[in-house]
Parts: sequence; structure tokens; C-alpha cells
Amino acid sequence: MKVLGIIAEYNPFHLGHLYHLQTAKRKINPTATIAILSSNFLQRGEPALIDKWARCETALRNGIDLVLELPVAFSSRSAMWFASGGVQSLAATGIVTHLAFGAESSDLKKLQLIADFFNHEEHSFQKSLDEYLKQGFSFPHARSLALNKVMGSDANDFINELNNPNNILAIAYLRNLALLSEKIEPVLVKRLGNYHAQRPENQFASATAIRRLIKEKNSSWVNYVPEPTKEVLLKKFQDREGPVFLENLEQGILSCLRRMSPAEIGNIIEVNEGLENRLWKMAPETGTIYELIEKLKTKRYTHTRIQRLLIHLYLGFTKNDVFTQPYYLRVLGFNEKGQKLLKLIKTKARLPIITKLAHGYKNIEESAKKMLELEIRATDLYTLAYHDPQKRKGRLDFYRSPIVITTDEQN
Repeated sequence: MKVLGIIAEYNPFHLGHLYHLQTAKRKINPTATIAILSSNFLQRGEPALIDKWARCETALRNGIDLVLELPVAFSSRSAMWFASGGVQSLAATGIVTHLAFGAESSDLKKLQLIADFFNHEEHSFQKSLDEYLKQGFSFPHARSLALNKVMGSDANDFINELNNPNNILAIAYLRNLALLSEKIEPVLVKRLGNYHAQRPENQFASATAIRRLIKEKNSSWVNYVPEPTKEVLLKKFQDREGPVFLENLEQGILSCLRRMSPAEIGNIIEVNEGLENRLWKMAPETGTIYELIEKLKTKRYTHTRIQRLLIHLYLGFTKNDVFTQPYYLRVLGFNEKGQKLLKLIKTKARLPIITKLAHGYKNIEESAKKMLELEIRATDLYTLAYHDPQKRKGRLDFYRSPIVITTDEQN
């Protein structure tokens, strides 16, 4: 049996995602497809446009069979952490045979060579990288210099591939696949369009471009998402449970920052090298989140990295909460095929499976409870961004059941 795994944010699920899913299915003809879906806070240091259950519904209605949650402990972190949580979750099901991912490159062998290099030369590379960063070089420039120092003339091919964000994530997946004891085969799908594009290109638009159109109240965004995604988004917007953007959490983030001491800020994950002092100093001097980010941004600390640490600060995600592996598999939703798949997973999974949180919370070990408590807090803080005050109630994780989609409801 072939079971296809995908690790995704689907923020939102668009035509490019549909192309990726359908292409991967054509390549391997799987029996079923599982998605590991990001929680309510994402890699780029921002809240999801709509909540995880709504994004789960778009995934199911567009062809995914079973959706499991990528805990916020991984979904809100950088590429290697994100990939680690996703790959380990897929492996823990005991049934996934393939992992499909997109990249700007179509050369899987070259990406694999880069992944192998980092897995074996990470210490020497990281040491050189840190040296160049301390000298004030930007991260991309420092990375290029470090690769040249470690690899010599062979570095140029690697540098070119690493200038593309989806290649970086693809390499992170390959690095993590290599660390598994079981074999999951990578399936590369060449990405169409430009990840950085702020505006739609041809029939495809990046998730970034779609979110921008939505923020601008430009209704043309509907042309770049499948019909089920459009229906779910419009319903969430009508119910005033979105769209959610970083500025909707602005007062909460700034208030957290202003009440914290430098020592407390310094204990937040990804805050280091004295950045806590700059954050503490800037907190009373800025009135908007984007003004704060611009003042904090340097060659070393990019816009995205600062956003991530501000989200971690908002969530109370500290250096005491570093998780190196997922401790449970949480079910967000399934269709009829996915329900059968779930029964099989229950006989093979290496981690406890949570379908209803109230019951699952009582039957997991302390490390899993700690991860789940961060997840619960993340959802409680996410809902404060809803436009309808009546919808901002907490403890949603305890009340929401998995999304169930019938065959008739799938695209």
C-alpha cells in the first residue's frame, strides 16, 4: 500500500497547492493521502489567515483524506524545525511511504547532495557561518561565504539552490528523511510561479499574493483558489472569524512586550545575543507592530525572524519548552477513506492518537501534556484576533471535534 504524505500550511489552499497534490498523486498513485497541517501560527511568524479547522476543511474538500496537526511548537519555527516536526509525525503513523514537496528546482539528486552535505558537515559550516554573521554580514551573504570556506569551488551550485525558499524547505525535508530508521521516499514536484511574488502570475498566485489581495479587499483573489477554498473562506469572513493578520494581534503582542523584563524576554525561544535589551528598549517607543519590526530589523535579524520571535513572545514559548519531537498525533479531520486509514494507523502508530482533546489530554505523558498546553494557549490567543467579539472565547481545542467530510462534499 502506498500512502502519500504532505506537510503544509495551506494558508490558504490555492490552485498551486491543488496542482502539487494532483501531480504527486499522478506520480505515485497512492491508496490514500495524509496531510500534516500547521497549527494557527506559521513559519513566517504570523497567524494563519483562517483557523486550523477551516484550513483542514479546505484540504479535505480538495483531495486530502486525513489531516493531522503539526503542533505550534514546530509550525511556528524555522524550516528545519518545521520539517522535523512534520517528517517525524508522518513517520510516527507507521504507514506513510512517500513524502511529496515542492521546490523551485527539479533536480532531486542535487537537493539530496546538499542535504547530505549539511547532515555531515553541519558543525564546520555552522562555525564558519557564525564567524561571518558576527562580522556583520547578512545571513545570505554569510551563508555563501561559509559554504565557500568549507567547500571551495564546489560551493556555487549549492549557493544558487539555497537562494530559493522552497528549495531550502525541500532540503530540510530531505535532511530529516535521512535521519529516519524507516524509509519514506521523497517525491519532488517542481513549483510553478514565484514564492516571493506579491501579485498573481498567470493562472497561479502565491499564498502571499492571495493574502495581500484579501487584505486589500480585492475580490479577484477568488480566481486563484479552488471552489471549496473560496466557499470556506467566504463563510469564515461572513462569520467574522477572519481574515486574521499580524496587526490583529498587535495590542496583545505589544502589551506582552511592555510588561516583560529583559530577563523574561531573553528566555523566549529564538531571542539571543542581547536582542532582549533592544526589544525591551524599543517596546515603549513604538505604537505599531510593523514600526517595531522595522526598528529591530538588521542584516542578521530579518523581518521574518523578528516576526517569529514576537509570536513566540506572545505565546509564552520559552527556551524551557524546546521540543525535539512530536509527542502525539492529533486528528483535525478526515473523509470516509481517511477514517479507514485512521483505524489502520491506530494499530501501527508509535505515538498516541488524539481525536477528542478532553479525553486525549488525560491519557498522555507529561511531556506530551506540556506540548499540548502550548497548543491550547496558542488557539486561545489566536481567537482574540477574530473580528466578532462573541467568537473570541477560549478553550476551543477542547470543544472542537474533527472535521468529517463525506464523499459528496469533496471536490
